[in-house]
Amino acid sequence: MEKKCSRNVSLDIIRVIALFCVISVQFFKNNEFYSTIIMGKRMYIMTLMRTFFMICVPLFIVLTGYLMNKKRICKKYYLGIVKVIVIYIFVSIVCIIYKILSGGNFSFTVAIGEILNFTAVDYAWYVEMYIGLFLMIPFLNVLWNNLETKGQKRLLIITFLLLTAIPNIINIYEFGVVGWWKTPIISNDYSKLVPEWWKNIYPITYFFIGCYINEFRCCIKKSLLLVLLMGSIIIFGTFNYYRSYGGIFLWGDWQTWGALPNVVMTMLVFLLLLHIDFSWISEKGKRVLGKISGICFGAYLSSWIFDATFYPILNTTVEYMQDRMVYYFIIVPAVFLCSLLLSYILDCIYSGGVKLLHVGFHLFNLKI
Repeated sequence: MEKKCSRNVSLDIIRVIALFCVISVQFFKNNEFYSTIIMGKRMYIMTLMRTFFMICVPLFIVLTGYLMNKKRICKKYYLGIVKVIVIYIFVSIVCIIYKILSGGNFSFTVAIGEILNFTAVDYAWYVEMYIGLFLMIPFLNVLWNNLETKGQKRLLIITFLLLTAIPNIINIYEFGVVGWWKTPIISNDYSKLVPEWWKNIYPITYFFIGCYINEFRCCIKKSLLLVLLMGSIIIFGTFNYYRSYGGIFLWGDWQTWGALPNVVMTMLVFLLLLHIDFSWISEKGKRVLGKISGICFGAYLSSWIFDATFYPILNTTVEYMQDRMVYYFIIVPAVFLCSLLLSYILDCIYSGGVKLLHVGFHLFNLKI
């Protein structure tokens, strides 16, 4: 009799989609999108795509809140960060080797320094952020779980939205420049209307949103979620296009990880995937998805290697950036699959090392 899979496959799918969105965002970073004038139909479509894919990191953090809202201070909890750090070190070593083979000059001291300051892997900022969030989670949970009512927990999230998300859509306008509204690309300045000092603590906002969804479910019709999501992509994407029209893409606060547009789209996608019935997936399929989900972190970091390999070829072969849009459907899946493969290999090395440690501790009658 086939053993039943107890995993929530929706959560695995959310993590896999978040990884795919990460690699999709990197498509725009690496294909010279940000140095091309924003104008025309293809640039509009790519701006919509880029706007949507910015849910990638927020999805990961909301999922963290959803899964870890009951974690408490104990030795077992803190040991949970070990694999994250070890996988990061593994990927860092592979990236340094790749850079050396590509002509880079690394001494042992420089290599160690880059690993410690999170520059050995170009996407390692997420590791640095996650370590801090991980250390805070038991204490954040004390706050969350000691709020007595649903209303109090809503108020907590609203408070964090006011601190982190709202300033990014209010403090983005310039009222003192004539003609700014018609051509906002002429000035990057803005008039501050609300406090914005705390906006960089957005990971905590997403964490609490994940806690809330886990506890209260937020049952909304899938059809409504889908309509709201499509409408959000069009509205927010069109706004991004408008803000950069006639110039190169403008990196404004309204499209940072913690900005309200990304909060809205992230919640809609998370809830939509959570409420979709995936019971048609076989038990074997669920186990495969579970395995893929488990190596997404390593794949996220590893993707830099394949970005550095594939995009120079694309950019050299296809002269005009707008023409590279159709290659999204080739390059992104290729980077996705290669990154998963490398992550799987590193995960096997990690698992093998853990088994050897267990054997060693058992032989010497030591406790872990």
